[in-house]
Amino acid sequence: MASYRLNIARIRDCPPPKELAQAMQELALPEEEPFGVLNCTATDETCLATIIRRTQQAIQKLQPKTREITTAAVEKVTVYPLAVRPDRDILEIYAGAVSAIDQIGEFFASSLALPTLVEAIELDIPATIEKLASNVQKFQLRSIRISEYAHNSYMSGPYAPKFLDSQHGMDFLQEYVDYVKSATVRFQGPSGRINVTLTAKACFSFSCNEEDQPTAQATLRNIL
Repeated sequence: MASYRLNIARIRDCPPPKELAQAMQELALPEEEPFGVLNCTATDETCLATIIRRTQQAIQKLQPKTREITTAAVEKVTVYPLAVRPDRDILEIYAGAVSAIDQIGEFFASSLALPTLVEAIELDIPATIEKLASNVQKFQLRSIRISEYAHNSYMSGPYAPKFLDSQHGMDFLQEYVDYVKSATVRFQGPSGRINVTLTAKACFSFSCNEEDQPTAQATLRNIL
């Protein structure tokens, strides 16, 4: 099984795909800028691109002969494959965590100088679990993480139980519905199981067989 990311955000005031692609192609890979564009294509509905972000990272090394520690700056490159669908105000980023949404928002506003507004989508985890359970095959609620749990008067704090039976998990979810921070679910894909982690943002991590990736992405898009 392979691991994947699907971060879905709202993007407003974005130009049409071909106009957006032209702006990205003109930017290309400027040497002195933090952002650049590796590649970009567009159809009438969608702009596909791979964006890079450069940062400097300090690396310390030991010089054995002198017993000195030296520091050198090394360039780190983060890659963000993405798709933009302006007619639906949808931005999808296929790498990185929630922070990827802020980074790409900065890219549009600064490097491309566009009047776009990029916002993360809030996710109601209990409602999402119920929707998934009714729309996929062989659904299982595997685990839940809650922020507040008191086992007794001497023990309290975050808690992340795993469930062998989905009904036990659903019962626990209903009891602590106001404190749910994340959940892990599993359901059947065309060729195997798909495992998905849900959080308070529409930023999904999932693992599945490579041939099941399109099914997993389509399922996650449909729950929004």
